[in-house]
Amino acid sequence: MRKIHSPLMLIFLLVAGFFIAGCNKVAPPVSVSKRDSVFGQGIVVVVTNTSADHLHEVEVVITSPDNEVKTFNTPTLKPHDSIDVGWAKLDGWPIPEGSSVQVSCKGFLASSGPWKI
Repeated sequence: MRKIHSPLMLIFLLVAGFFIAGCNKVAPPVSVSKRDSVFGQGIVVVVTNTSADHLHEVEVVITSPDNEVKTFNTPTLKPHDSIDVGWAKLDGWPIPEGSSVQVSCKGFLASSGPWKI
């Protein structure tokens, strides 16, 4: 077996190991659904944490059919809890039918989705 003599290679392997250990989950455990806005302002996206763990630094990215992009961030989403994202949380932007949604958060390598709503 060949020994690793390069300190640079050792550092690289350690950093890679820490990264993989810290981000070993691929996509956040969430589900996405929609409902009509109570105020008649587009639709509301409902993001639910489907796990027994807190999700941190949650980002919801909504892309309209004409490629307009809006984001909503929340510091924490409790286990089995939901957040509603609609025009009130998007600075008055009514989410149009046919938009897509992606959800990402800290500790996961990829985002969940896209979901068509």
